[in-house]
Amino acid sequence: MKRRVAFAVSLALAACAGTASAAGSWIAEAALPAIGQRGRVYVSPRLAPRPTTPVTGHGIGRVQWRYGYDRVGDPRMVARLCAAGRCVDASNPRGGSKAFAGLPVVTPFHLMLKVPGSGRVAPAMRVGRVQLVVNFE
Repeated sequence: MKRRVAFAVSLALAACAGTASAAGSWIAEAALPAIGQRGRVYVSPRLAPRPTTPVTGHGIGRVQWRYGYDRVGDPRMVARLCAAGRCVDASNPRGGSKAFAGLPVVTPFHLMLKVPGSGRVAPAMRVGRVQLVVNFE
């Protein structure tokens, strides 16, 4: 638990340090689905601000993500972070983008994952988490 809290705090601080003009930020975390089959698209739960998070602002400025599984996955795994009909390549498990700039602050996101090919992923990638930090202006 301490590692998870330290991870969340360090990612939030890093996100804020790179965007001094940000008016605020929200953080969403979720468990990722188990990946057991190649060629299938797996979608994370909805990543959105909590109802109690104050999210007044003109729009999203930058988003940063971090995700991982209990074991190293197939290096060919493709990931896309999507919101409001826009998607960016998120195949690097740590990254950021300004591609969602200007979208409403409360826009929900999803992470889509796919291991190319066909057949089983053995052993399956079972325990995964994603964290998204959304900075807004």
